[in-house]
Amino acid sequence: MVETRYGFDGFRLDLETRRLLGADGQPVPLTAKAFDTLVCLIRDRDRIMGKEELLARVWPGRVVEENNLAQAVSALRRALGGSSAGQRHILTVPGRGYRFVAAIVEDVSPPGLRHAGYREAERAYLAALDLIHAPSPERLHRAIGLFRHVLDRDPGFARAWSGLAFVWRALTIVNDMDPMQAFPLAKAAVARALALDPELADAHVAHGFNLFWHDWDWAASEAALQHAIALDPALADARFVYAHLLNNIGRFDEALAQAQRARELDPLSPLINTLEAGFLGAAGRFDDARMRITCALELAPDFWVGLLARANMAFARGDLGHAIIDLQRAAILSEGNSQVMAMLGVVHVAAGQPGRASQLLAELEARAAASYVPATSLASIRNALGDRLGTLELLERAHAERDIRMAFLKVDARWNNLRGEPRFQALAQRLGLELLPSQADGRL
Repeated sequence: MVETRYGFDGFRLDLETRRLLGADGQPVPLTAKAFDTLVCLIRDRDRIMGKEELLARVWPGRVVEENNLAQAVSALRRALGGSSAGQRHILTVPGRGYRFVAAIVEDVSPPGLRHAGYREAERAYLAALDLIHAPSPERLHRAIGLFRHVLDRDPGFARAWSGLAFVWRALTIVNDMDPMQAFPLAKAAVARALALDPELADAHVAHGFNLFWHDWDWAASEAALQHAIALDPALADARFVYAHLLNNIGRFDEALAQAQRARELDPLSPLINTLEAGFLGAAGRFDDARMRITCALELAPDFWVGLLARANMAFARGDLGHAIIDLQRAAILSEGNSQVMAMLGVVHVAAGQPGRASQLLAELEARAAASYVPATSLASIRNALGDRLGTLELLERAHAERDIRMAFLKVDARWNNLRGEPRFQALAQRLGLELLPSQADGRL
C-alpha cells in the first residue's frame, strides 16, 4: 500500500493493524465501526461527507438507522479527547454531514513519494488562494481540501498553514460557523505557520485578523498588521485587512487609503473591490462606491458578498426592489447565509411586508435551535420589526458568544436607532468601541 498510516494531534492511525494509537503509543479502544468511520472521514477529509454516504460505506449492504452513525461519531469524539476536544477533529456541518478537520501532520508514505510533488503542492496552494478571494461556502471547503493536499505532502509549508487559518476565520461569516469552533482552529494554524516561519507576513496578517474579529483587541491587531506590512509592503491582504480594522474602529480616511493601496496591489480581487466599495459608501462617496461594486461584480458576477453590498447600497437610497432582487440571489449563492437572510428581512419591513420578515425570522430561529446562528442575524430582523428590548438582549448574547459581527458595532448601520440606548452604549464600551458624540445621542 502507498499510504497505511496517518498522524494527527499526537494520534497515529494504522490501517494495516487497524489500530488508533495515542500520544503515549498505547492503543485507543474503538469499535470496528467507529474505526471504519474515522478511516472514511480521514481519507475524504477534503470534503464534507454526507450521512447517507457514510452509512453506505461503513455498513455496506445493510439498512441501519442514522443513530448508528451518530453513535460512532460520538464514540470517536470521546476517544479523541472528549466531546469538546473531539469537535476539533470531526466537524458537524448542519444539514450536510461530517468533515475531518484536524491537520494531518504526518502522512506516512515511502520516502520517495513524501518528497515528490513539490510543484503540484505549489499549484494546489495557488488554486486555494484563488478560491478564498471570492469566498462562498463551497469555495472555502474546496480551499480546505487544497490546503490539506499541500500539507499532506509538505507539513512544513508555512504559507499553507496561514491560508488554512484564513479559511477557518472566513467560514464564520461565509458559512455561519460557530466562532467558538472556528477560531481555535484558525489560531492553531497561525501558531503552526509562525513556528515554521516567524517572519512570514501572511501569518502575521492571519494573526491580526484573529485578534480583530475574535479577540476584539484593536491595538494588538493593528500592531500585527503593521508588522506584516513592514515585512512585505506589497502584500495586498495585509493592506486589505488593515483597512477593514481601521474602518471598523472609525479611522475612515486611513481605511480608504489602505483599501485603495490593496486594490492597486491586487486589482482583480472581487473581495478587495467589494470591501473598498463598502468603505467608500460609509465615507459618503456613493458614486465611487457604486463604480467599485460594479467592478467587483464584473470580476465575479456570482459573488454573493458583492451582491449583498450592492443590495445595501440600493436599500440606503430607497431602491427596495433592486435590493430584494440582489438579496434573493445572494441567499441562493451563499447557501442561505444568515446575514443575507436577515438583511432581506430588514428590507421587507421597509417595503411594508413585515409578515415576510417575520417568516424569515422564524426560519432563522428554527435553524438556531439545531445549529449555530449568529445572534446579530436574529437581532437585525427583530430590530426592524420594532422589538428594541429583544434586539438588545440578542446583541448582549452575541457578545457572550463572540459573534464576529460585534466587531462591526461602531459602523453597522443596522443599529443606528439604538445608539442612544444605555445598554447599547455599555456594549460599545465593553468592546472598546466608544461611540462618537453624534452616535451616542442617536444621531447619524
